[in-house]
Amino acid sequence: MWGATAQPADSYYEVRPECTDVPKTRFKIKPGKTLSARKWQATFTSEGYLDIGKTLSRIQRGGIHPSIRGEVWEFLLGCYDPKSTFDEREQLRQHRRKQYYQWKNECHEMFPVVGSGKFITAPVITEDGQPIQDPLVLQETNSGKSECFQ
Repeated sequence: MWGATAQPADSYYEVRPECTDVPKTRFKIKPGKTLSARKWQATFTSEGYLDIGKTLSRIQRGGIHPSIRGEVWEFLLGCYDPKSTFDEREQLRQHRRKQYYQWKNECHEMFPVVGSGKFITAPVITEDGQPIQDPLVLQETNSGKSECFQ
């Protein structure tokens, strides 16, 4: 593993065929330097406290392996305190889910078509390919789905 060559990270992320202008990543997964899932798990104590200093130095040297990127970024963005335990994070996660559903229900009460798929809240392109200038256009669809998504 230590002598292995670096692999491009593009193989971990699927790029849609219609997205031809996406540049290739220059990030390469460096065996032994990249924060791997095993090393990520090893930075936690048995209670769930994170050694953020060790983690940050590893990330700075070799980046984050794509398989754990989302989980690591939750800590880097301050969603979770490194001094929190596994149980505290799970309680916070459950609280946020309940809050999300509460807000979603409140939105649905104010405007019942929220989340129904019957309205488009994005710029709509005209037949000649030009976008409509108003970005908050609401357009009711007949079938509940946009032609773009069929």
